[in-house]
Amino acid sequence: MQESGGMQEEYIFLEEHYVLKIRKSGEGVEGEVLMRDFTSPGHAAHLFAAPRQETPEALEAWAQQALRAYREG
Repeated sequence: MQESGGMQEEYIFLEEHYVLKIRKSGEGVEGEVLMRDFTSPGHAAHLFAAPRQETPEALEAWAQQALRAYREG
């Protein structure tokens, strides 16, 4: 995990255009799903927040399911 302003952050690539940004939150983790901007490396657009889960794996599974629902409309 990377330190960012005293918080640890980790990035998990969900698919080619989407990434999950994870932050430690109390006893678990929370984060946000971002859409990568290939025209501006290092930049991404916030799609939605990912609620606190107990483990990074559970958060990733939630994000994958939410991303499928987002694309399906």
